[in-house]
Amino acid sequence: MTKLPNIISCSRIVFSIMLLLAADKPVLFMVLYCVCGISDIADGYLARAYNAETKLGSKLDSLGDLVFYTVWVYIFFHYINSENLEVTISGMAGVALIRAVNLLLTKAKFGQWSMVHTIGNKLAGFILFVSMPLYVLLGNTPLWSLVAVGFISAVSALEETAVLLVHSIYDADRRSVH
Repeated sequence: MTKLPNIISCSRIVFSIMLLLAADKPVLFMVLYCVCGISDIADGYLARAYNAETKLGSKLDSLGDLVFYTVWVYIFFHYINSENLEVTISGMAGVALIRAVNLLLTKAKFGQWSMVHTIGNKLAGFILFVSMPLYVLLGNTPLWSLVAVGFISAVSALEETAVLLVHSIYDADRRSVH
């Protein structure tokens, strides 16, 4: 049972890649998408419930998140309205830059590549997760949703920067700056 969370994390990576093949098949896409979401919750829950938390598990979870959201971005551009493209790319580039700085800061300060699982990052992940079905169902990306997702993503990235700067001991599961 102690390996199950890592197996679930690895399966999320595979299912995330499979989303690329299902992007134009809404029913299959939604099934795979929900499996990815459930697996993201299940791996951490089971690891904590069975006292099976490991550094490898934390890294697999972060890798699963990275693969899922990379695929998410790719599919997102399939649905974006052309009139929102420039502002969206600018916002995404800004958040990506902050995230890249956070990764470099984590490596320089703590000697590892990782992301902190703050409440803000979890909220941003949840908002990103629930927005894709909206885009698939509507067939486009409303500007109001782009602004909301962008704002929450930027604030959570900056919160992670603050966590990394304030604390001297790395804790991937730190909830917030305090």
